[in-house]
Amino acid sequence: MQELRHEIVLYGAKIVKEFCQSATDTVISPRPGSRYWQNVWREMKRTRMATPGFESAGSYWNNKKNVTDLYVRSRTRRTWQEKVDEQFRTMNIPKGARVLDIGGGTGTHAIPLALSGCDVTVIEPSAAMREELQKNISSSGAATITVIPQRWEDVSQGDLGDPFDVVIASYSLSMVEIGEAVEKMQACCRGTVNLFWFLTPPSWARISRDLWPRLHGREYPAEPLADCLWQALYEMGIYANIAPERKNDTVYPDTDEVVQEYFHRLDCSTGAQKEILKEYFTQALKPCDNGFVLDGASYGAHLWWRTRTE
Repeated sequence: MQELRHEIVLYGAKIVKEFCQSATDTVISPRPGSRYWQNVWREMKRTRMATPGFESAGSYWNNKKNVTDLYVRSRTRRTWQEKVDEQFRTMNIPKGARVLDIGGGTGTHAIPLALSGCDVTVIEPSAAMREELQKNISSSGAATITVIPQRWEDVSQGDLGDPFDVVIASYSLSMVEIGEAVEKMQACCRGTVNLFWFLTPPSWARISRDLWPRLHGREYPAEPLADCLWQALYEMGIYANIAPERKNDTVYPDTDEVVQEYFHRLDCSTGAQKEILKEYFTQALKPCDNGFVLDGASYGAHLWWRTRTE
């Protein structure tokens, strides 16, 4: 078989320079059986966790105010529902399927699937997310959802029961050991695995990259992106399909609200830091019909494949 070569541009590759030949552009051939890209993923995740002032996704989304102010609010917008509808269209999940939703949040995918007759299990470690999920389950009448209050890393095959027809992990890949996480998905799935992850840095990552040095005197630890994920899957013998999706812009009513959000999000505590934020967002925000948006589009990726147990 002809060897595949892919040019990979690693965002923030300097923090994993022990794995990369260049700080910006790296040409790597993924090889089945290798763990190169799994190691890149691991080291980027570990670097983020070891950075003073950095708040992990698990900690951030376990804060009820963050869930209410950011997560729930954004999901009431028409553009968000349009994106979710497109995800359902591309996943093409049949009615009555047995579905596992890893990091299911407040039920974005789980509730519509349950209402269509699917048998849905949600893995959700955040108590704040589970609280909103239970409210949504009650108000929707989706009675066929099982909720497991654990991290995916801590879930056992015994917790999951019979194999699933579909596995979904939508922007919930906080795991350090991506290979082990995917292997567990493979083991419990008799159908299709669907992963959604960042293809380009999302707006909050671009903002953090720009401001972290000025606020904290060090570089911001970058998140591994979908290029790294695809390469890691290839090394595992998984030849995933991949399709891009444009991520929705976050709309703010005024500059003060976005400054307040990032004052907490970027671990700020001083008036001088708040002034840096004000200066930055005064230039970065662009007017739109109902407020302001951050300049520059970002994209996600849908990666999917059929397991070998089908």
